[in-house]
Amino acid sequence: MILEAVYDFITKYAPNVVADNVFRGWQNRMALPQTQNFIVISIQDTMRIGTNVIDYTQSAQGNITNQTLREYTVDIDFCNIDQEIAQEQAATIETLGQSDIGVTFFNNYTGLSLNYADDMEYMPYVDEQDQYLPRYRVSLHLTQWDQTTLTQDYFSSVNLRVENIDVHHKP
Repeated sequence: MILEAVYDFITKYAPNVVADNVFRGWQNRMALPQTQNFIVISIQDTMRIGTNVIDYTQSAQGNITNQTLREYTVDIDFCNIDQEIAQEQAATIETLGQSDIGVTFFNNYTGLSLNYADDMEYMPYVDEQDQYLPRYRVSLHLTQWDQTTLTQDYFSSVNLRVENIDVHHKP
C-alpha cells in the first residue's frame, strides 16, 4: 500500500510525469527502462517507532491486538535527460512533502501518515549506454501501524468455594 500511495502522490503532483514511466525499484528486479525519462520509487529503510500498543479488550472472538508503529523511508529517484525536468519534479515533491498538502494527501490512505520529506539530492549516474544521466532523489518518511491479532485464552465464569482453613483443613 505504501508504494501505491507514493505512486499516486507522484502522478498527481509532479509536473511532466508519464505514469507508465514510474517504476518500483528493488522489488521487481527489472533492468532500467530504455527511456531516459523515468522515476523509480523504492522502500529503503524500515524502523520501529516506540513501543507496542496492546489492546487487551476482549473481542467477540476472544482476540487481542498488538500494534507497532513503523517508519518507512521511501526514496524517489527522478531521472531525465533534461536536467531541468528532473529537478523540477524532485523540487515539487520535496516542497509538497514538507507541507500540509502532502500530509492531507497521505491521510486519505488508512493508517498511513506522512512525517516529512528530506531535502532533494543531486546524484547523477552513468546509464547502460555509458552516458551521464541527471538524477535527483527525494526521500519521504511515512509511518504506518502494523497490527497483529492473536487468540487470547480467557474464562467466562468462575466457581468459588469459600473455605475456612480451621474447619476444612484440620491439623
